[in-house]
Amino acid sequence: MKPPALVHQAAGLLRARFDLNEYNPTPIVDLGALVANADGNVDAEEIDALRQLIEPMLGAELNAELVRYLIEASLKVIAAAGVEPRVRLLAEILMDCDAVEEGIIVALAVAHASEGISDAERAVITSLARAAELPARRLDQLNEQVRAAFTA
Repeated sequence: MKPPALVHQAAGLLRARFDLNEYNPTPIVDLGALVANADGNVDAEEIDALRQLIEPMLGAELNAELVRYLIEASLKVIAAAGVEPRVRLLAEILMDCDAVEEGIIVALAVAHASEGISDAERAVITSLARAAELPARRLDQLNEQVRAAFTA
C-alpha cells in the first residue's frame, strides 16, 4: 500500500531536513522500528510501510528482507541503549531538524499501517511527542489526520 499523500509529504520534508542538518536516515529507521515493535511484533504491513518511507530517503528500492534486517539492527541498538534514552535522542534530533511534526506523522503512519494504532504504539508515540515538546492536543490532531488519510 502506497503511503497517503500526507505521510509521503511528511517523509519527504523529514528527509530534506535531515539532509540539511547533516543527519543520516538511521534515526528514521529507529523511529519506525520503535513503533512497529511496540507491541512485540513487527508485521508485514509495518515492514512495507517502513520500506516505502525509507526508500526515498536512501534513493534506492529495498526488498522486505533488507528492511527487516534494518529493523532488527535498529532494535538491537535500541535494546542496548534502552527505549527511553533512544526516544529522547530521537526527540532531540527531530527538534534539531525542526521536524517534530513530520517525525510524529511518520511514526503514526507506521502504527496505522497494519491494524490501526495499538495502546503500546500509542504509548511510544506519546513518549516521543512529550520528549519533543509536542503538545498532547497537537498529537491528537496529527493522529486523527493520519488515521483519516489511511481510511480515505
